[in-house]
Order: sequence, then C-alpha cells, then structure tokens
Amino acid sequence: MFYKAYISSFTHDESVTYLGFVHDSFMDIISFSNWYTNNHILNTLFIKYSELLFGNSEIALRLPNLLLLVVYMFYGYQLFKDSKPFLTISVFTLLITSLSLIDLFSLARGYGMSCGFMLMSLYHFMAYSKVPNKKDLILFHFGALLASLSSFTMVTFYVALLMVYNVQLFISIKLVQGEKFRFFQINKGHIIPLILVAAVLFEPLRRVISNSDLNFGGKNGFYQDTVHSLIFNVFHGASMPAEIFLLFQFLFTVVVLIPLVLILVKIYQKQTTFFTEQRALITSTLLMILIPVIIIMQHIILKSDYPISRFSVFLVPLFIIQFGFLINYFSVTEFKKTSIIIMVGLSLVSAVSFVNKADLESSAEWKYDANTKNMLQTLDSLRIQNGNNPLHISLGINWQFEPTINYYKETKNLDWLGTIDRDGISDADDFMYLFYREFQTMNTENYEVVKAYENSGTILIKNKSSLP
Repeated sequence: MFYKAYISSFTHDESVTYLGFVHDSFMDIISFSNWYTNNHILNTLFIKYSELLFGNSEIALRLPNLLLLVVYMFYGYQLFKDSKPFLTISVFTLLITSLSLIDLFSLARGYGMSCGFMLMSLYHFMAYSKVPNKKDLILFHFGALLASLSSFTMVTFYVALLMVYNVQLFISIKLVQGEKFRFFQINKGHIIPLILVAAVLFEPLRRVISNSDLNFGGKNGFYQDTVHSLIFNVFHGASMPAEIFLLFQFLFTVVVLIPLVLILVKIYQKQTTFFTEQRALITSTLLMILIPVIIIMQHIILKSDYPISRFSVFLVPLFIIQFGFLINYFSVTEFKKTSIIIMVGLSLVSAVSFVNKADLESSAEWKYDANTKNMLQTLDSLRIQNGNNPLHISLGINWQFEPTINYYKETKNLDWLGTIDRDGISDADDFMYLFYREFQTMNTENYEVVKAYENSGTILIKNKSSLP
C-alpha cells in the first residue's frame, strides 16, 4: 500500500478533497462549513497538516491513511491475540487481504482511516465490557468519534455499539441473573464522553442532513444493495450468477443467526458462564444485527440510501471478526477440526487472491484515473520534444478527469497547460483526453492518436488542424 500510494495517480475524489477543502481554515474544516459529503473532516484535516510538513506529493497527502493502516492491523491482531494460533493468523490474514478495504488505505480519503479507528473503538469497547476502566472507556468513545469524523457512516457503528452495551447488560443482569436492570446507573460512565462526542458531531451532522439528499447508495433494499456489496467485497470482486449470490446471502445470514440462536438458548437455560466466556461473540453478533436495523431505520426516517460499494466496506472487517469469533466458539467443540480447515482454507484462498488481483496502478472505483498522471507526463514530453511549441496547450477532457488534472496542474506548476474545466471538448482544443468509447463516436479524421491506455479505457489524441 505504501508503494502503491507512492506511484499511483491521484484520483477524482482525492483531488476534489485537496482542491476544495484542504486549504480551508481549521475551524471551517472541523465545523463542516463546506458541507459537501466528499469532505471527510478528519481526512481533510490530516491532509492539511501532512501537506504543511511533507509537501503535496501523492505519498505525502496519502500518508495519514497509510498510518491508519498500521492502526487497523494492530487492533485487528489485538482482537484475536488470545485465541488459538491458527485462528489469530487466519483472521488477521483475512483482515489484511480484503482487497476492497485495504486498497482504500492507499488513498487520501476517509474510508480506510475510519476502519482503522473503528477497530480501535471496537477493541477498547470489548476490553471495557470485560473489565470496566477509564482508559478503555475513553479510547472506545474517542476511537468512535475519530471514525465518525473520518466518515459519517461510522455514526451507525457508534450508535449500534452503545446499544450493544445496554442489550448485553440487560441480558446478563435481567434475563439471566434475574436482577433489576438500572439503566442510568449502568450508563453513567458513558454520559460525559457521549455528550462530548455529540457536541463535536452535532453541527457537521446537522449540515449534512439538512443540505444533502444522502443519495450515494442503493435504493432497492438492505439485502439487494448492502449485503450484495458485502459479499462482492468479501470475495474480492468476483462475479457470480444470481443464484450463487442468493446462496451466499443465506450463508452470510446464517453466520449471524447461529450465534443469535445460541444466545437465546443460553438465556433460556440461564447459563451465566456462556455470557462470560463468549462476550466477544455476543458483542459482534449484536453489532451485526443492530447495524442493519439502524441502516433500515435511517432509510425509512431520513430517506437515506442503503450503503453500497465504498460506503459499505466498513462491514467487511466486522463480518470477518464476527466469523472469527464464531469459529473460535466451535473450535472447542466436536467441530474443532472442521473449524480449523474452514478458517485456514479461507485465509489461504484470500491471501492468494490478494496477491493475484492486487493492482498497484489503480483503485477499483476510480480506475478511470489510473493514467491521468501518465497522460500529463506524456503531454509534457511532447511539448518539450517540439521545442516548447505551442507554449500554451489547450486540453479538452471528459469532466471526470477535471479534478485530478487540476490537482497536478496546481501541485506540479504546469503553467503551459490551459484552463481545465468541465465544459467538455472543443474543435479548437490542441489535445483531448477521453474515454475510448467517446473517441469511437467522433469523426476521427482530424485527430491523431498519441497514446491509448488500455487499463483505464482512455485515450490521448492530437488535433491535426491546430498542431503540426
């Protein structure tokens, strides 16, 4: 990921962040005065100060997310370090070879960063649930706050985790032990951290809810959109028939329903040892139930779309963790050998797939920008070879390339490049950079192909009538 962050072209959304938000003041960023949803507050803030320290190269602006990859890996290991070695290694392997997720840590966006802070929050929540103490309490809330400031999707995770805390204790105290459940007494330690988190998030959330229509996702349903994306991401983007997807939807549901049934049976049996020994499995199970409930309620109340693609990728590590704790439970039963085979097998398949499919030049959702940097280098080389003629080059583009080209124009001081806007192409443009499918619809007799970029489906062409 460090190497990829160093060599790969900046992308559309990264460039929008840099050009539109990074140079705002600290207070404007933290208060979300520029409320566009592309503005991931903590990511924008970290990029701002990374630029001050290290400059505006791709690796410098992506450095905060790369550092959070280290945090993600650390807490991914911490969550399972006390498990059997086969499980620790297997779950860790699955967590770090999930292509769709790990890829996001090489970008100057908030998605990877939010997952690093999410695992930090989850680990300290579990530690606090096991042995209540101020340190883990503070780090749980602080991690959730940082995750939410990195991506507002994480507010769902935070609210769900607070609900998990109360449901866990209600089950243990009221249903199993038969004692009185004192809500305010149980939650008094969370009051001050919760108020502080709410104070920080209130204005940004108010602005995004008031000004945005929250329509960057799916509209068909939680299973059709979010679970579909989860399966797609877990299996590294592999395409499969609809029938196979239905099968995996069933299997993914079973991974959550089996421990839920176990919890209900143990409540009926009032088996207190289960709720002590399997606290982690109970936490992850309730979390994987309550997050969908909150997402569905958000859709009903706020009319927000169901999260898909990069917006739903935070569910990937949570599902892997849920699966890991379920396997951990079965590893001490008569299903021990089967559990080992399944877990080790899946981790090996994931690792091999990661190695085979890892793309160092592009990112899945912004693949079209894979060669934008190379295209500008080619254009500059042609200009120099031609004796700096013309001195001022006009470049017509598809609007999707505008932010990235302007990022390089500003950071590389490309004074020879004319104004880059979203107005489309003109017959007077010296060069054009388009998708190949657009080029195929043009009258090409007045244009000469300079270079075609197969992996991004783009092409750089020269206007014969304006250039010799």
